[in-house]
Amino acid sequence: MRKKLIIGFFVSVVMIQIAVPVSMIVKREAALKHGMVFRFETQPIDPYDAFRGRYVALRVRVNSVPAPQGVKLRYGQRVYAQLFTDKNGFAQVSQITMHKPESSDYLTATVSSPARNIVWLDLPIDRYYMQENAAPRAEEIYRQHSRRNAQDAYVVVRVKDGFAVIEGLYVGGQRIEDLIREAR
Repeated sequence: MRKKLIIGFFVSVVMIQIAVPVSMIVKREAALKHGMVFRFETQPIDPYDAFRGRYVALRVRVNSVPAPQGVKLRYGQRVYAQLFTDKNGFAQVSQITMHKPESSDYLTATVSSPARNIVWLDLPIDRYYMQENAAPRAEEIYRQHSRRNAQDAYVVVRVKDGFAVIEGLYVGGQRIEDLIREAR
């Protein structure tokens, strides 16, 4: 009896260890296949941080929204940022809510700085992972195109049920991977 219990426990642990990564992959692939496409403009960010690993650090321009009336927000609170596409084809946040929207496109975000009239958000699209050998060059190209006088970088993001997946980083209208290949 004890042996069956131990085997059953072991099988359960193995199944959980398999189920967690599989569910993460399925969620990401569902967003890429069925998610709504949004383009987010990016803006300059602090220089490359060697401790963070091999990715391009991003900051999207649309990371603040007017504070909702009569709601006290706190740092780190989960909110839902409702999205729309502006006349230039870029994503904007129309408003934030505390409850999951039923029928609109939204991102799950966290409050990074609540203020009286405006709320700053941490959006889940701040890293674009790349091949280890290409990321430093990509970071350099991205920084050149994200300066205050030359901001022509954006990310294409698929959004489904509040979950976001970055589909590509574009600089000067070209995918960053293509620019790296051309620079070789």
